[in-house]
Amino acid sequence: MDAILKYLSDIRVVIAIAVLVVLLILWFIIQKAKSAKYRRQLESLEVRYNTIKSVPLSFKLNKAVAISRVEQESMAKVAGSKDDFDKAEANLKQISQTLADTEDEILAGKLKKAKQDLADLEASVALGEKQVRALDALLDSILEKETAQRTEVTELKNQFRGLKANANNSQSQLSYLWPTIENNITDTEKMFSAFEEWMYASDFAKASAELVNIKASMAKLEEMISSFPKLLDDARGVVPKMAEVLHHDYVENRDRGVYLKHLQIEKNLSVITNGLKEDLVRLKAGDPTNVREHLDDYKKRLSQMDEQVKREGENFDQLNQLAAETTALYNEADKNQKYIETQYERISERFGLAGMADKIAVSSENLKNVALDMPKVFNAYQENSSSSTSLLVSMKELNENLSMCNNSIKEIKAEIDNASGGEERAKKQLVKLQVIMNQMQVKIRKYKLPNISEQYEEDMSRANSYIHSLDSLINSTPLNVQLLNSTLKEAIDFIYKLYNNVNNVVATVVMVENTIVFGNRYRSTYADIDSELTRSELCFRNGDYTQALTIAIATIEKIHPGNYENMIKENAKSAA
Repeated sequence: MDAILKYLSDIRVVIAIAVLVVLLILWFIIQKAKSAKYRRQLESLEVRYNTIKSVPLSFKLNKAVAISRVEQESMAKVAGSKDDFDKAEANLKQISQTLADTEDEILAGKLKKAKQDLADLEASVALGEKQVRALDALLDSILEKETAQRTEVTELKNQFRGLKANANNSQSQLSYLWPTIENNITDTEKMFSAFEEWMYASDFAKASAELVNIKASMAKLEEMISSFPKLLDDARGVVPKMAEVLHHDYVENRDRGVYLKHLQIEKNLSVITNGLKEDLVRLKAGDPTNVREHLDDYKKRLSQMDEQVKREGENFDQLNQLAAETTALYNEADKNQKYIETQYERISERFGLAGMADKIAVSSENLKNVALDMPKVFNAYQENSSSSTSLLVSMKELNENLSMCNNSIKEIKAEIDNASGGEERAKKQLVKLQVIMNQMQVKIRKYKLPNISEQYEEDMSRANSYIHSLDSLINSTPLNVQLLNSTLKEAIDFIYKLYNNVNNVVATVVMVENTIVFGNRYRSTYADIDSELTRSELCFRNGDYTQALTIAIATIEKIHPGNYENMIKENAKSAA
């Protein structure tokens, strides 16, 4: 024991033991590091393995096998893929076993063996990844049709759900054909089920055909949902209402005598009604084929026929009014023609109208020609056996011809009336001028004017000369209307001017007399007033009435400045 303690106390032994312990610790640390490194590599390989394992090769292969039973062109590919699958599966099994063994080795500290197995695993996993990728790509190429069909059917299912929702939201608008829509929805759902059955059986051709049916059914459903509400509005509302309006307008105008047989309204309404019934049957069955075209055609035809009926009614009213106007116009033209013929015979020589005979003959001939056309037009109008529109054209033409005839006749009538009317106007004016001349003479005698100027005598003589000239012109044959009118104008201007002058003189004389009479009361009181009034009287007797009035007014102004005029007027009223 002492020998051992002595030995252990030797420094060299202590150092050796310490070195050994350090080496053991270093080895242990290195082993731990390697173990951790190998475990990380193992975990990474396990992840890659699981990734490979997660690829559903078995499922895809089974699908591919099922497809190869119905598709001969896939059979060779599937046969090759089976061998590849077996190799890949064998490799995966080996990888799985090696992974387990390697894990045990790491746990047991057999790191050298683990290192070798990890290298083998790396190669096996890399090979497995390559095998699985290649096999997966091959199987995907075989299952490509199925994948595409699955994607397509998923989209179609989503669209179908949306269509069902839209259909339910529009149920009130689609109530007329709701059973058809429900049948369509049910049939489409059955098609989806049939598609799944064909897909399960891997009969992709029949599944593809079923997709075509599904699309067609959904397209029909979509069309019913989107376009049928408007079609139903037109077919059950707009078109029947337009037909009702047309029938009402037709009956109303027919009952008041409008000729409408040529429009064949009742026949067209019957055709449209029958066609509309057939279209409604199609819509109820969910078949919109040509319905929109039919409805648009119905609306167009109904609108056109209603416009035609209304136009015939309006033309009928215009025709009745124009017929009455034409009859009245003919009567007026005939009356005017007879008038100008009668007047011409009576006054042609008197007024020198011999050159008007040809015009009257032409107007008479034109009126006779128009009169010959009237029975044909009016017989058709009275029989009411043709369109008012066509009759209106004939009636307008007749009316225009009559208007032209009547206008030419009225022009002749105006010439005759102007010729004869000038004489009548001249006679009336002559009477007025004679009355005015008499009034002037009466005023001169009434107011006993002490002195009348020589100019006045000359003017009166000239006025009388105008009177005699007018009387002579009026009684002459033929009557010179132009000379008569010019002489009459001169006479009127001159005599009326003379009449105004006489009125002014009379007014001045009356004022002078009233002023002198008013001033007489102051003669005895004021000598200058007496002297000025005497001077005014002398001017008055000499015919200088304006001077007399000026002197008299100035005299009274001295007595009653600013108020003399009213006082004179009051005095004149008292005297009267």
